Amino acid sequence: MNHDFLPEAEAEYLDAIRFYEDRQLGLGAVFIVEFENSLRLALDRPQAWRLVHDSGVRRIGLSHFPYAIFYRVIVGSLQITAVAHHRKKPGYWLSRLIT
Repeated sequence: MNHDFLPEAEAEYLDAIRFYEDRQLGLGAVFIVEFENSLRLALDRPQAWRLVHDSGVRRIGLSHFPYAIFYRVIVGSLQITAVAHHRKKPGYWLSRLIT
């Protein structure tokens, strides 16, 4: 299965990498590895993670960073709808969904 980002989700992902890299050299790379590990789990078993919206959006958390990947499966591809920090307002990404 392939994956793609909504533009806003990709911007969140890149912002998180920059944030952690600015805090400590190499920490952005650690974030990338953890993100990719969680994404791989979602790609391998997309239906295994918690359903959080009727549109089919599911959530998988990162283990060592306060972030979650929100995604849904559309036509055999995993669409990343948000890369959300745990302190962001819940559901802020709902306006991104086109049903």
